[in-house]
Amino acid sequence: MARYGSDDVGFVLIDGFNVVGATTDFSEDREAILEETHTLGDSWVEHEAVGLSRFSLTQSGFYDDDSDSINELLEGNQGTNRVICIGPAGNTIGQPFTGVQGAINGSYRRQVSRGALHKAESNYAGNGRIEDGVILHELSAETADGDTESSSHDNAAQSTAGGAGYLQITAIDLDGHTALEVDILDSADDATFASKAAFTAATAVGAERIAIAGTIRRYTAVSYDFTGTGTSPSATFMTGIVRY
Repeated sequence: MARYGSDDVGFVLIDGFNVVGATTDFSEDREAILEETHTLGDSWVEHEAVGLSRFSLTQSGFYDDDSDSINELLEGNQGTNRVICIGPAGNTIGQPFTGVQGAINGSYRRQVSRGALHKAESNYAGNGRIEDGVILHELSAETADGDTESSSHDNAAQSTAGGAGYLQITAIDLDGHTALEVDILDSADDATFASKAAFTAATAVGAERIAIAGTIRRYTAVSYDFTGTGTSPSATFMTGIVRY
């Protein structure tokens, strides 16, 4: 079993903000809702799952007022639904990531103390789901159309229950182009790929989670295209897939 530490964390992405450099702790709690089911005559407490689950998140770190860091992300945004992606084992295709859909930014706390750097903390309540997947495009910059078919992820078998795709864009300069289009691809033989799900054409920093229906074939990759006519586009983004 591989073990990982804080230096292995590849990214902490929240709505297109990579706050890994300002974050010191990011904890998650997942819980199945239970109901007591023991009745008169029982001598032991019994429980049964009611079919609902919930999660909560806590983020702690240093206060940072850069235009793309903690304060801009959290200040005045309480009650906002977030799309979050965390790479606990690095920033490499095939490595695991945790995706969060519908994390409501409940609170933002700034702490100023004598003899210490300013701190920032936020708590999130679940308004969706938390799920685990694999990275299909590491967080990195692309300056031309392309795909990751040559480094596709092998799931060992197809899956039939659908899934989800995550896209986080931390920087984008279309330089005359219309948008960045990112598709999740799948393949049965690692040779012929087809689009399985498409994200909304992107023109700005941000994040999106999309549902993927039906069978996802054994191999998965992504394609990315700068549409329209331009000169020197650039986009820094991460893409991952979750299978159910």
